[in-house]
Amino acid sequence: MQKMRIDELRVVNYRRFVDRTLTFAEPFTLLIGANGTGKTAVVDALAIALGAALLEVPAGPTRPIHRQEVRRTYRHAGETVHLVEHNPTSVTARGSVGDRQIEWTRELKSTKLRTTRQHARPVRAAMADLVCRSTEDDDTVLPCIGYYGTGRLWAEQRLIAGGLDPDKPKLRYAGYRNCLTPASSARHLVAWVKRLALIQAQRGGQLETLQAVCEAITGCVEDAVDAAFDFAEDDIVIEFSDSSRFPLFLLSDGQRRMAATAADIAMRCAQLNPHLNGQALTETPGVVLINEIDLHLHPRWQRRVVEDLCGTFPRMQFVATTHSPFIIQSIHRDATVDLDRDENGFISYEERSIEDIAEEIMGVAQPQRSRRFLNMVDAAEQYYRAIEDAGAESDARQVDILRAKLDHLEERFADSPAYVALLRLRRLSRRSACDVREDRRHGRQSPGRQ
Repeated sequence: MQKMRIDELRVVNYRRFVDRTLTFAEPFTLLIGANGTGKTAVVDALAIALGAALLEVPAGPTRPIHRQEVRRTYRHAGETVHLVEHNPTSVTARGSVGDRQIEWTRELKSTKLRTTRQHARPVRAAMADLVCRSTEDDDTVLPCIGYYGTGRLWAEQRLIAGGLDPDKPKLRYAGYRNCLTPASSARHLVAWVKRLALIQAQRGGQLETLQAVCEAITGCVEDAVDAAFDFAEDDIVIEFSDSSRFPLFLLSDGQRRMAATAADIAMRCAQLNPHLNGQALTETPGVVLINEIDLHLHPRWQRRVVEDLCGTFPRMQFVATTHSPFIIQSIHRDATVDLDRDENGFISYEERSIEDIAEEIMGVAQPQRSRRFLNMVDAAEQYYRAIEDAGAESDARQVDILRAKLDHLEERFADSPAYVALLRLRRLSRRSACDVREDRRHGRQSPGRQ
């Protein structure tokens, strides 16, 4: 059975990593960790490894190691600071392409040189074999590759790329066009679906490929029950369970992102393996990278998005990043990689509560309480401590400073009268000896004797 899979990735001097090896599961691997731990770096490194497979594809894209991705450190020399670039930078992957178990490397030995190709020969040869067989045998299955980044809603690619019109027939390998570019190509997608809809209308019968793409959209968009190309709207229109209908461009960011992602994967599967017709989505293997899979999704939707994707594309290997405890909890087996941990290997958090994941794994203090509540508790502690200090302080100037601090803490929560009243009550009940002395000196009567 044909497949494409990455089992292990090693990065050396890449971005923030000195030397790190990571393993990946099927069908889904989730990368988690605080900002700056390297989640996007891992996804980009996987794109570099996958780009090596496309070096032998006619007009296929590639993804070299960029100079700015070389690991850099700051060095102090006297009164100045300078950067040091650590070479060589390498990305090594181990996995399967077609029916071969292989390992390959891409390396940037110096920022003045280009990313090497010679150590990528195993994956190049495996892919070249598939390409050669596909020219003689239309039943050869080509793997799908896709990278979907955080900015794909906002960085629209050109409608016509490389001189190919999406309204006209093209090579099977067009399914790899821009597949390693995190930006979106919604216009290209809509034009391709429109072409299928026109063919279907001309033939007077249902196209299995078009039906499969529409089913991919409804399978991955929450509450969607139908999707079809509408010639009046000149767009893909999605119908929801409440009978509302919206074209793609009027959907919310979360809906549009998932609809476009699912449809784009489906389009690439269908273009690469047209002989599979309606089975292209379920029979096409491949690797799909998704950065911040939770972006723009409601928590209710986050709990099912992984299951929806794996169910719609069962032979795909997905690698995604997230900051969502709901998605972390939704992973059904050991398939989560925590980059905050020094050791490698999978972790399962399926049995943990959302609060446990947020507090113990993601470092959120008391997630069951709001940040404002915690600030109020902290302010109250500071307030009461300042009262105690003022009571013991004999220096009038220091007492004035403490009074000003109390006034400031009251002002921070002026929109909560009950809370401020409680603070002031405590303040009046613990008037400092210095306050009493001040009252006597100025002939004022203490509140307790009024």
